Amino acid sequence: MKNILYLFLLILCACSSSDNRILVKNSGEAQGAYYHIQYMGNGGKDFHFQIDSIFKEIDSSLSIYKDYSLISKLNKGEDVKTDTLFNTVFKGAQKVFLESEGNFDCSVSPLVNAWGFYKDKLGDSLVIDSAKFRKILPYVGFDKISLIADSLVLPKGMRLDFNAIAQGYTVDVIAQFLQAKGYSNYLIEVGGELLAKGKNADGNIWRVGVDKPSENINKNERFQFILDLEDKALATSGNYRKFYEKDGVKYAHTINPFTGFPTQNRLLSVTVIHDNCMLADAYATAFMVMGVRRSKQFVKSHPEIEIYLVYTNKNGKWNTFISADLQKRIIN
Repeated sequence: MKNILYLFLLILCACSSSDNRILVKNSGEAQGAYYHIQYMGNGGKDFHFQIDSIFKEIDSSLSIYKDYSLISKLNKGEDVKTDTLFNTVFKGAQKVFLESEGNFDCSVSPLVNAWGFYKDKLGDSLVIDSAKFRKILPYVGFDKISLIADSLVLPKGMRLDFNAIAQGYTVDVIAQFLQAKGYSNYLIEVGGELLAKGKNADGNIWRVGVDKPSENINKNERFQFILDLEDKALATSGNYRKFYEKDGVKYAHTINPFTGFPTQNRLLSVTVIHDNCMLADAYATAFMVMGVRRSKQFVKSHPEIEIYLVYTNKNGKWNTFISADLQKRIIN
């Protein structure tokens, strides 16, 4: 599963005494991560059971870790029809694949597997074999895969993996559920990808903090910044947590679909703000592959995207880039 820079929610939980709105909280584990959901509404109805059902439904369609899932069956070559969940994510992945000129590619699964990143622990057993990875490259390329109505055309030897986009999509689906139930004030976070709508319990804009991209940060200094997030989604991708170290070289889990090797650039983490969490999730991964310069160029022609980049300079020191609209959200 894509490892991400965790986002910690800074939420005031008191309810206003001037109305009967109640803040409801749900949290737990799903999709290999933790989730936290808070929503305001009259009566304070608990939707834990329904939200749990949403996670299960999405896993049944999109999880490569479930043998019974739709995507697992398709990857095994079974002749099964796709569903609405799969089709929506496929089209989102296709959109970002085309816009990023192939840097976001959900067909890199054979390479991810060859590098051992599906394992819980990365040991010393991996052999860095360039010829082996080059042989896999012909089985990578999202443009070789097509979706015709409810039928996926997946060439033999290719596999799909939507881990880099599925958690963001899950956030969107839960938001759609809450909206359909009449709730318009909520904060949904799944594995660090989140969407904020309306106001918190105190009637203020939701505030979230973004961690610094390091494992060795004092708890009191963990946040890179805190920002206001209103009616927007936010996703972060980073390469500093999940990596393989061999002979003094770190190999990050984000695979470059053109080389077959983990990305080698100066980016440590990317935070993206967008209207749609599924797309924010995908863009964050795309930018990790594209690197600093091309990511900056990309957002110049996509004003709907706000980004925050953390990267190292030639001397190994941290540098940052913050797009103008995101800068306006930062409160400290």
